[in-house]
Amino acid sequence: MKLLKENVKYLIVHQSATDRDETTFEQIKKFHIWQGMGNIAYHYFIDARGKIRRGRSEASAGTHTKAAGMATKSLGICLAGNFNTQEPTISQLASLERILKDLAFRYKIETDNILGHREVPGSATECPGDSLNEWLVDFRKNLKTKKKI
Repeated sequence: MKLLKENVKYLIVHQSATDRDETTFEQIKKFHIWQGMGNIAYHYFIDARGKIRRGRSEASAGTHTKAAGMATKSLGICLAGNFNTQEPTISQLASLERILKDLAFRYKIETDNILGHREVPGSATECPGDSLNEWLVDFRKNLKTKKKI
């Protein structure tokens, strides 16, 4: 399914729900293909070292968030890890901040539309985990504060 640039209104952050230090882009992609998704579900993947890997094309709808029709109006970013039991690495958070700011700028996405998967209405999930979701709340708050200055 085609994802039109003007339809992208959200950025959705995910966790792989696997061990942060052992999980690779290739493993997640292989698993998603095995599940019938045709590709990795996400548009971007950030490993434990903070390396950003491109997943699906930004012009292709993701399969990362079904709730609220997000597949046709969002880009998905996943970090390797289970952030209910682990913390994201400093490198992962630096990469996540960089990609979120870049995508929000390029797609003119409102700060309040940068969400953790669990924050999407209708999603019944713990994703992206407690520690990453707390970081996202602070990230949005900081972006709003900086816009007012």
